[in-house]
Amino acid sequence: MATPLLDIKSRIESLEKLPTMPGVAQQIIQLRANLNGGVNDLAKIVETDPSLAAQVLRYARSPLYGYRGKVDSVHAAIARVLGYEMVLNLALGIAAAKPFKVPRNGPLGLDAFWQHALHSAALAQGLSTLVPAEIRPPAGMAYLAGLLHNLGHILLGHLFKQEFLILNKFIAQEPEKSLIDVELEVLGIDHGQLGAWLMQSWNLPEETITAVKEHHNENYRGAHAIYPLLVLVSDRILKKHNLGDAATTELPISVLQYLEISEYEILAVTQRVMEKGADLVALANHMVSA
Repeated sequence: MATPLLDIKSRIESLEKLPTMPGVAQQIIQLRANLNGGVNDLAKIVETDPSLAAQVLRYARSPLYGYRGKVDSVHAAIARVLGYEMVLNLALGIAAAKPFKVPRNGPLGLDAFWQHALHSAALAQGLSTLVPAEIRPPAGMAYLAGLLHNLGHILLGHLFKQEFLILNKFIAQEPEKSLIDVELEVLGIDHGQLGAWLMQSWNLPEETITAVKEHHNENYRGAHAIYPLLVLVSDRILKKHNLGDAATTELPISVLQYLEISEYEILAVTQRVMEKGADLVALANHMVSA
């Protein structure tokens, strides 16, 4: 393999420390491990971060969920509309990604990141309900895998701003080329490796680490394979709607057989998600501007 243009891998490995996990995310991780935790505990954590609380309320009030009653508090958003598991994972995903400051524009900018993340999360969650009960993942964890699977991009933009801009230019110039190929040629490392590296240092759930690292690998069948494969299918479907970075729109037969879902079922779920596309875009815009 040719030497990468910027060979950023050695520079990453020489870093003395990675960004620290945001305090709110640390509290949510601790709550996840607390079998006695509940709605009140989660609401208290979310309310310590005004922008996070506002995002949770926006979700609950969004037409996405069709709740017609009054949602006047984080507690009500959790208890009446979204549910404990959904908010736990939504809040963890938002809190984990929040501290990274990268440009809004470009193929990998914050605008594209959040629009893709929210669509992928909604689609992965919807697809997870089709998987047979014996291998079906918790819907909230599937949502989190979709939400954070491209975390490596914003980590790169946060740590190496100039290199991030250069990578965006290469991607924009060669839109038909595989993103992974461009990343390896320019950086010597791909965004899955980057994101997994950060998430491992933060002790995030293994399910999401695997989704981040393997979501472009249609042959992965190791531990927690259900998560990267759901994200892979979501990404390839979203590519048909000009969202995301999948190299192809093809749905591998072997993956559909593993998930035990049909292309017809996938397209039905996709249609329901895309019907709410304007709401997801509006939520993404709030994420960027918060």
